[in-house]
Amino acid sequence: MRLLLAATLAAILCATAASAGDPDGFGMWTVADFQAHEKALDQKVHADHSARETLGAYGNHRVRLIHRVGTGAPEFHADYVDLWVVESGHATLVVGGTLIDAKSTGGEGEMRGEMSGTGIDGGERHEISAGDMIHIPAKTPHQALVPAGGEVTYVRVMIPAQ
Repeated sequence: MRLLLAATLAAILCATAASAGDPDGFGMWTVADFQAHEKALDQKVHADHSARETLGAYGNHRVRLIHRVGTGAPEFHADYVDLWVVESGHATLVVGGTLIDAKSTGGEGEMRGEMSGTGIDGGERHEISAGDMIHIPAKTPHQALVPAGGEVTYVRVMIPAQ
C-alpha cells in the first residue's frame, strides 16, 4: 500500500510542466521544483528550526512547503485540516493528546483558532518519511519531532474544516 501511494505521488509530481493554457487556479510542482525550493529554504531557517514558503493560495485553501531542521513547537488549528505529503527526510509525528501551556498564535480572520504550546501531553507517535501522506483533523494537536542532525520537508495543504 505504501509503495503504491509513493508510486502514485511520484507519477503525479513528475508530470509535465503546466502550460500557459491551463485554467485559472491550476498549480503544479515537480520533484525538481520541490528540491530547488528545499535548497533555498535551507538558507532561510528561523529560530524555530523551520522555513516555509507558500506555493499557492486558492481561495479557501493554500499549499505550503515546510522545511524543518529541528523540532519546533506543537501546533493546533481549530478551523483547518492539515494534509501533509512528506517530500524528504524523516521525523516522528506526535498527533493527538493535549497541548501543554497552550496559547493563541492567531488573530482574526483566517488565522483565528491557531494555537501553540511547549509540548504535547499524550498523543500517538508515528514515524514519517518521504512518500508518506498524513491527514490531521482540525482541533488536533500535532508536532514533528526531528532528530538531532536530521531534517524533514513536507508539502502542507491547509483545508478549511467542514
